[in-house]
Amino acid sequence: MKYLTTLPLMASTAVLLTACGGGGSSIVTPSTSVNYKVTGTVPGTLIEAFCDDGSYHSVNSVTNGTNQHPFALTLPKDLRCRLVMTINEGSANKVITAIKLNDGSNSNIAFSSGNDIDLGHVDLALETTPALDSDNDRVIDIPQEVTLAGASATTVQISAVGTSDLLDNDNDGIINVYEDDDNDGINNHDDDDDDGNGIKDIEEIDNDNDLDNDGISNDIDVDDDNDGLDDSVDSDDDNDGFDDSIDNDDDNDGIDDSVDADNNDGVNDSNDSDSNNSDSDNDSDSGNDSDNDSNIR
Repeated sequence: MKYLTTLPLMASTAVLLTACGGGGSSIVTPSTSVNYKVTGTVPGTLIEAFCDDGSYHSVNSVTNGTNQHPFALTLPKDLRCRLVMTINEGSANKVITAIKLNDGSNSNIAFSSGNDIDLGHVDLALETTPALDSDNDRVIDIPQEVTLAGASATTVQISAVGTSDLLDNDNDGIINVYEDDDNDGINNHDDDDDDGNGIKDIEEIDNDNDLDNDGISNDIDVDDDNDGLDDSVDSDDDNDGFDDSIDNDDDNDGIDDSVDADNNDGVNDSNDSDSNNSDSDNDSDSGNDSDNDSNIR
């Protein structure tokens, strides 16, 4: 399991989940914001983004009485991300599709932008078939290509084919989180034992220093458990159900926090003025010792 939590999919009826065509205008809105928006329309869908710094972003499309539901996903500017769209999220009939963007020159799942991007209408598969999903893990085998037009095609930066991608180790267009590592027909995201060793992922020590198995090391991953919360404000970094203040192994790496060299803020404790992340302004922790090392910082 990838410890990834998502918001419930907005209600949509079977009538709305029908194949549909159409498109949308390509509009780029210059902005001084640190973020930009990816917009478009889809059948009733959860839209997720997985980015190079380990951050996770998601939004649900908005039910509007048609079969083309609008969405607007906010992403950090100039940070490489990848899109995944899921129909019927939360049900046994979910359909998960990776998205590949094409700007007319390059096509890849990894992209970045400094301005808004309009995908138009993304006509997603509404059900899986053996031809589309050969291993029956609810993930379409091949990413769906979306060709950008107008200003959206010129503002996006798409990685060249063959570019190394930590979030897609085998470069097949399906990110690590949605692979099926143990070939049991359950994608990693939905598999509570994704390596098939008989130990539940939530109980397993994070020996590879990558708690959410997204390909980004915990040391530089800003969201170790892919719950959508930056670790600097997340009170349960390893998503094990125990608040960091009482968890003696906040990052689930098998090393007690009292002797662990890093509290997952990317700064080794020997150089960290706030090594338990409990006092961001470093004035006084007033007796708070969340890393249980008897040192109040």
